[in-house]
Amino acid sequence: MKTVKRLITAALLITAVYFPINAQQNMKNVLNPRQQNIAAIACLEAKGDLEKLSGAIHAGLDEGLTVNEIKEALSHLYAYTGFPRSLNGLGVLQQVLADRKAKGITDKEGKDSDPLPKDFDALKEGTAIQTKLSGAPFNYTFAPATDHYLKAHLFGDIFARNNLTFSERELVTVSALSGIKGVEPQLKSHVRGAKNMGVTDAEIHSIPDVL
Repeated sequence: MKTVKRLITAALLITAVYFPINAQQNMKNVLNPRQQNIAAIACLEAKGDLEKLSGAIHAGLDEGLTVNEIKEALSHLYAYTGFPRSLNGLGVLQQVLADRKAKGITDKEGKDSDPLPKDFDALKEGTAIQTKLSGAPFNYTFAPATDHYLKAHLFGDIFARNNLTFSERELVTVSALSGIKGVEPQLKSHVRGAKNMGVTDAEIHSIPDVL
């Protein structure tokens, strides 16, 4: 995890000109158990380590994560790690739940996302959310179709699901990207995005310790 720590630290240094870092806060892990389990599950899904992912899901459920929170985190990640990794992760969750049920363990289902209003405009809402995350209007004119998918689907349809907060989704995303080689530009971008969505410097610095 030394590489992960270097990457996250580098990403934070890049954003420090906009968001000053409190060095004293960064000396300790400030993520609560819920955040720690979400981060571990996201990273292991991205790495494709299904055996350790199973253990992390067990731990998360034992420490209070709901089924729908884990399900939502794994579903959210298909936009960053691809459907294969996401579906594998959901399959592991299904198996874990079956094993726990066989042992007489009843896990809390938790809140599902509220239905979207009939007049929901995914492109409009997604553009606003992407702008907030990026800190400025963002248009990927080189590939207009991809630009539309990002705004209308990822930041519109997916981020509109309110059983995870925006800051939790960015914690999931940063943790997952930390487990993938070769995506440093995206990791740096989402470190900035996480901060714009309310994740603190100290919380971001804590991710490598959790992983």
